[in-house]
Formats: sequence, structure tokens, C-alpha cells
Amino acid sequence: MTHFITHTIEPWMPLGALKAKSDYADIAVASGWTSLPIYRYNDARYSDDTRMTHLNEWLTPVKSNDLVLHQFPTYMSADLENAFVTKLNQNKIRSAVLIHDIEPLRLNKTSTWEFDVLNRYDTIIVHSEAMKKRLQAAGITSQFIIQSFFDYLSHPVPVAQFSHRINFAGTFQKSPWLQTYTGPQLTLFGSKPKKWQHINLPTTIDYQGNFDPDRIVSHLYDGFGLIWDNDFDDKTYQTYTKYNAPHKASLYLRAGLPLIAWSQSALGQLIVTSHIGLVIDNLDDLSVALKKVDRQQYLLWQTNIKKISENLRLGMYTRQTLKKLN
Repeated sequence: MTHFITHTIEPWMPLGALKAKSDYADIAVASGWTSLPIYRYNDARYSDDTRMTHLNEWLTPVKSNDLVLHQFPTYMSADLENAFVTKLNQNKIRSAVLIHDIEPLRLNKTSTWEFDVLNRYDTIIVHSEAMKKRLQAAGITSQFIIQSFFDYLSHPVPVAQFSHRINFAGTFQKSPWLQTYTGPQLTLFGSKPKKWQHINLPTTIDYQGNFDPDRIVSHLYDGFGLIWDNDFDDKTYQTYTKYNAPHKASLYLRAGLPLIAWSQSALGQLIVTSHIGLVIDNLDDLSVALKKVDRQQYLLWQTNIKKISENLRLGMYTRQTLKKLN
């Protein structure tokens, strides 16, 4: 029996958006799994016959009773995702699905086809107990495995130094609060969206630009790593953090940065139970919360982070999950 892991090939995407899937596939292959490349294309433009041709090509090496771990979503069509799991089930292939993101939990959608697709897999890898319960409430009856952190493969880096500086890396569109931020000094990393090109960021923000995911770790010199998104319009990004494991948390931990997150988030609960940072109810609490943190407290958090950081570097959280699938 062969174990396969899908890896969506997206050559035009920024490296930072690909790292979580790429690392997961690399760790699996290093553990004896076989990569199953999926080439992302605009599937909605093509016929059912074209779709099936692609699926048959991708699944050529997979035999009955093999195991396929699918990295979800591919960000192609609902028809593609449905056809993919249908093909696995028809061919009596054991199936598991790894959730990187799940749109019905972070967007107000009229169609929640993702739940139906996920329910057709034997096993679902989720980020938290809260995500598991939310999917069960949506009617999903598959088996679940919880993986609380995405691994972050990188070279060893010097451990960050104590300071009250805030580091924030990520997608600006999910964080419009950046445009009016008045808290402690914040170092900002990421690609500035076109809609933000003419926006002057507050003087409390030191914008460093965009770095590839392997280089950015060595630019997190000191302070804390902040995870904070907003709910706005039809997007429930902050609410989504009640369930998900943000990849940027793994980035911060690799650099030895204690974390700061929303007290109601799944990550916030991990921060409290693992003693690796602090939680706040809203951004206005940042200044007061940081004033209470001295060097001794900071170093204590870093002591607790050290083992987690090494596990992330070695891919241990992914390896543990893969063993549960064997």
C-alpha cells in the first residue's frame, strides 16, 4: 500500500502563500510518502470531460487500498473537488483531507459545498477542537485528527531579543486596522495591495516590505508576533480565528517570538495553556498589556517556545499526524 499526498502546483503564486502546503508535502515525502502533483488551472472554464482527463492523469499511480491525503482547498471549482473525492471513493482508495482553510467559516457564503465534500473523506485533519466541533455541527461525520500547529521548515536562526516591539506579517486585506493603528511600535511585513498603494500608514508602523518565507524568519529580531484579523462586510476573518491555526503563528514561534492573539481564538487558548505569550480582548489593550511584561517574563515564555520552535523546524507536528493515518 502506497501513501500519497497531493501538492497543488501554483507557479504564479507568491512563495509565502505556498509554504504551508509545500512544507507539508516535503515532510510527508521525507517520511516515505509519494507526492501527487495537482496543477491548478481555471477549472470553471472547462468541460466535465476535460476535468476528468486531468483527474485520471493525476491519479494514474494510485491503486485500490492506497491512501491519498488531499491538501484542501485547491481553489479550483466545487465540481473539481467533488469529482476528486468521487474518484477516490469509486476506486476504493483510502482518503484523508487536510484543511488549510475553509471558506464557509471565514466568509458569509450562500453555498457551503465544502461541508459536503469534506464529509465524503474518511478522515479530516483540523486545526483545533473548536474546528472539529463546528464541522460536526454542520453535519460532518468523518473521523478527525487535530493538528494544532503547521510546521515551518527553515534554517536555524538566532532567538529574538526582548523588547516591546510588535511584529506583524501577513495579508493586509484581512487587517484594515493597520490603516488607523495607534498602538506600540509595529514592524510590518507583507505585500502592499494595489488598493493600499496610496494609503499612508500610521507613523507607529515601520513597513519593511515583502520577504520570501525562508528569509523573513531572520528579520524577526525582537519583540512579539501579533495575530489579529478583522470582521468586516461579508468577511468573518476574526471569527475564523476561533477555529484555525494561523500559519504566521508558526513563523513567529520559529523566530522565538512570544505570541499575542485574540483571547477568544483557538490560538489564544494554546497561548494560555502553553505559556507562550499573552492574549488580549481588543487592540486597544496592547499598550497596557505590554507594560506588564518584563524581561524575566519574556525569557520564561521563550523557554516554553524553544521546544515548539524546534519541533516546527523538524516537521514534528506533521510527522505525528502522518503516523496516525498509517
